[in-house]
Parts: sequence; structure tokens; C-alpha cells
Amino acid sequence: MSGVVSTITSKWQVTIPEEVRKDLPFKIGQRIAWEVQGDKIVGQRVRSISELAGCLKSDAGGSGMSQELAKAALVRHERIAKQKP
Repeated sequence: MSGVVSTITSKWQVTIPEEVRKDLPFKIGQRIAWEVQGDKIVGQRVRSISELAGCLKSDAGGSGMSQELAKAALVRHERIAKQKP
């Protein structure tokens, strides 16, 4: 995708162009990790813990306690994520 341009504002903010938003699964409030590669800036969305839920196998055998701890951790993470800008 070439030819897509954004402008840096006086507050050092950049708008993600519509053409880019259509191709990537960004959501309002989602975080982006930035990396400098030579003279390029690369932004990558940071996946939330809820997106990662269930991606690891567990040998716990469905232990009720481990499921309760996982649910509590997820609720806490989502509450904290809502507080951050």
C-alpha cells in the first residue's frame, strides 16, 4: 500500500488513514507498539489478553481453581485496560 500519507499534528499525533484501518483489525482504544527500523517507523497492534485467551494448552485437567484464577485475571486486565488512555 503506497501513497497513503498522514500528517503529524502539533501534539505529535498521527491519524491512521482509512485505507490502513480497513486492512488491519484495529479497535478504538487499542494500543500500538512502535519500533524504529532505520529511517522507518513500524507500528504493530498489541493484542489484548482476551485475544490470547485459550491459545495455550493446559495440563491442569480443567481444574476449577485454575479456571477461576484465569477468569479473575482476565477481569482485572480488562478493568485496568479501560483505565488507560
